[in-house]
Amino acid sequence: MVKKLLLFVLIIYSGEAEVMSSVPAHLIACYRNGGPLLNAPHRIEVFLSIVRRLELSARLDMRLFSASLIRRFRLDGIQQASNPVETEFVLPFRASAFQFNKFKLLMDLFLPSQNLLDMDESLSLIESCLLHKLLSSMVQPWERGDENLTCPVSTEHRQKMINDSASRIYSRCPIENGVIQTDWGPIAPGTVVAAITASLESQRVSITDILSANIYKSKVSKPLIELAKRDWEKRVEKLTAGDNSVNFEKSKIVNNENNNEISNIWVATLAGDLAEVVVNQGPRVGASSQHLVVGSNNRWNDSVLPRTFYLLPQSSGVVDWHFTDAEILAGIDGLILASYVPSWIEQRRSLRLSQVLEMYYSNEGVSFDPTVRACNRLSLYTNAVNSSLLTSQTLRFAHILSLKQITVYIPLEEMQRMSEAAVTAFMEYVPSVLQRYHQNCLSSHNVPEIDLIVATDGSWKGYDVEQFTSWIGRALEIDQQRSTVGLLHGNTGRWIVPPSNNMTAFFSHIANFTDEWPNRLNVPNILSRINEQLRNQTLQNIISEKASAGRSTVVLVISPSDQLTSDELERSRELMYSIRSTYFDAYFVYAAQDLTNYKNINNEYMDYSEIFITLTSSSVLDVTNAIDTYLIKSDIPKKIVGAQCPINGTWYDQVPYEDAILPGRKQYYRIHPFYLRQQARIHVQFRNDAHGRILVCMWRGAETSQSCQMLTERDIYTFNLTTPCPSPDFCPPAHFAVTILSTLNSCAHADCRFPNQVGYYIRHSGFRCFPLLGAAVALSPVWKVHLGLSLMISFLYFNQ
Repeated sequence: MVKKLLLFVLIIYSGEAEVMSSVPAHLIACYRNGGPLLNAPHRIEVFLSIVRRLELSARLDMRLFSASLIRRFRLDGIQQASNPVETEFVLPFRASAFQFNKFKLLMDLFLPSQNLLDMDESLSLIESCLLHKLLSSMVQPWERGDENLTCPVSTEHRQKMINDSASRIYSRCPIENGVIQTDWGPIAPGTVVAAITASLESQRVSITDILSANIYKSKVSKPLIELAKRDWEKRVEKLTAGDNSVNFEKSKIVNNENNNEISNIWVATLAGDLAEVVVNQGPRVGASSQHLVVGSNNRWNDSVLPRTFYLLPQSSGVVDWHFTDAEILAGIDGLILASYVPSWIEQRRSLRLSQVLEMYYSNEGVSFDPTVRACNRLSLYTNAVNSSLLTSQTLRFAHILSLKQITVYIPLEEMQRMSEAAVTAFMEYVPSVLQRYHQNCLSSHNVPEIDLIVATDGSWKGYDVEQFTSWIGRALEIDQQRSTVGLLHGNTGRWIVPPSNNMTAFFSHIANFTDEWPNRLNVPNILSRINEQLRNQTLQNIISEKASAGRSTVVLVISPSDQLTSDELERSRELMYSIRSTYFDAYFVYAAQDLTNYKNINNEYMDYSEIFITLTSSSVLDVTNAIDTYLIKSDIPKKIVGAQCPINGTWYDQVPYEDAILPGRKQYYRIHPFYLRQQARIHVQFRNDAHGRILVCMWRGAETSQSCQMLTERDIYTFNLTTPCPSPDFCPPAHFAVTILSTLNSCAHADCRFPNQVGYYIRHSGFRCFPLLGAAVALSPVWKVHLGLSLMISFLYFNQ
């Protein structure tokens, strides 16, 4: 009774925060003059990277955050006016499409909440607009002018569309917004987030309360309200008397489901969308499951770089988007997660929305129950969806929705027939859509954590480069891990994109790049930039951050067609010698059809650092396949490094390196021989951070000769290397690998990617120092003066 009273108070209170159809002030910039260019791939990891940044900034629990996220950034049904005229005071966009009606009821009646994300300076305008577009259900219906390329039709069909149009022509392949790509089909993330939000504030709102609430009845004619009340009173009487026509609801009454209540979880998911089918199609085609359209014919513009999601004509020859595939899959996923998330929150109060979604849309599944994952959707669906309950919830919400959307009253008996027909159409369609997007669960695999720098020759222009970087950003999990990716101009060596750790920022840089794309590859220019970058990064690591370990830098040169001239080869060899004599943990990967000259760039330090990949063609697909095999799966280790050498009595300390590992993965580390030479004894210590048990192994030379140690919670173990270099000519690197043996599922701090990761610390002593700074005792703008001196000192130290 208390919960019901609280709900009614919330319904009344929410009128102060009533959802309006006008574009709110904080989103106007997303539409003014077409809005900013949103070039990032519309993928799950890009969406979650933005959500994650908001989570860490807002510091709200999942219940408050998910509700605020929807209220701040989601507004369904925004549509451009058919005759758009934009002025300083007029914006030709508003929430005028049918999706807005359901969304308004959802937010006003079933998810009443406050917006606690008013201050979102943690996001750029592009990130805010992208988040809004990905969360909001809307369709761009008007003809754009690109249809002849994206969805060509006959001249006769085109002329008929013109004749049928009153003013502006409808596109034959509208664009559906609010959709992201996952490995298991397109989903509408706004639906999934709403379902989770509803589950954390689960409510059942009675139809009587809704019909009496001012926020609802104020914009519905009084005669319609009275008709609806009488219809529901009669229905309750029939149920009490045992009307056989509603036996499916009688069975639910026995299970304590009030026959007059609507669940906010069902409104946020399948029942809400099916009610749109009933209200928008039912009066036109009748209570016929054969004529009610559920699902959609759709495709992405590009599976590698998904930016636009097209809705195509179906077998009926029309495009209908009242309940699309993306909404169906999201509704099912939302119902599945809604049944689990409240219990997961009880186990781990610090659990975040981004963590739940990333785990669910992964092969490994949610750490609290690994069977809960999108690749297992087929079996989870059976337990999540009950057709009888779906019918009753669809009927009730459709009746409430119809009063707000259409002016003619539909009797409850007819509404029930249309609802049953819609659910029948849905249940018949669902098996095919689940099977179409099904992908088997795969085993976990390693993903290297690196700082990647890419340069390409003249074989690729803008879109090819964007496709490739979209792919590699996903392959390296840039938006989930701590890797970075940068893009160099292959000819000038200038940054097109400086090293970035999120794909939204990466593609914003590309959008702002106005120079010509490289017409050829100039390796000396690239190496000069790499030399500068390695120095800046090393200064940052060992002076400012006092790092004792970190990511390795990987330089990827993609040159399907270009070859070095003899002069360029000689200059490249000189630059490479300088790089190799100073920076010991940089990897160079060359991908080309002819690798002859690339193999001759470095002939001084052939210990570990080059990977040569033979390409069969310049196509993006062939290149990605080769790089996936020989780079992504090559287990490039992180580096363990020494401190800066003392200068003028100033000693440079190092702090322990904090890292973490996920179940099913292995993290590699390497100590370059430079840090081992001339040292009597090396100590490398691993300390477990109490989230589970880990196994740490060390080897030198062949990986088969390993020395391993298990570390339980809070355990410490030190590997000792006595006389690590037996002779000046024989000093193999030292390798380490960390894996998880068991997890307590207890990682709760802000840096935890998932609760089941296990953290640990690395510290060491006895390393040979690193002589990067030759005279300066602190990082300062004058470091460039010492570049030549530093290189010379490094060379002398290396050859002692």
